[in-house]
Amino acid sequence: MLDRRKRIIARNFVFFGVAWAVLGCGTNRPSEFKIPREAAGQRNPFPANAESIAKGKELYVGGGCVICHGKDGSGKGVLAKDITMNLHDWRDPSVQGAFSDGELFYIMQNGKGTNRGKMPAYRDQETPEEIWDTVSYIRSLAAISK
Repeated sequence: MLDRRKRIIARNFVFFGVAWAVLGCGTNRPSEFKIPREAAGQRNPFPANAESIAKGKELYVGGGCVICHGKDGSGKGVLAKDITMNLHDWRDPSVQGAFSDGELFYIMQNGKGTNRGKMPAYRDQETPEEIWDTVSYIRSLAAISK
């Protein structure tokens, strides 16, 4: 438990450092973002059960996702107005339908580049299973808001 808490604190520290660096500087020209077909076709290898969703929620809330994506998944976090990302409302099933599990996983794991206002990578802060748990939690947001 203590080890997990230290990882969450470390991840938050890294996230805020990256957010500061990305939002505070950098005028790089945006590059085209493409997800490899094999990555997009991946399915969540873990069942989206109550335990997985609860773990994903803990990571989403404690891991810095809420700062941009909002506590409720609305895309209206406190930094939303200051960044150039297209922040989706994950509570909307039609929005979620535009993304495969593999695409969500790939974006969380690899980020969307280092350009100003882009999604940071979490591959060094979270295990693949933790990222899949976060995918499960995000998927649950559309079911909750129905």
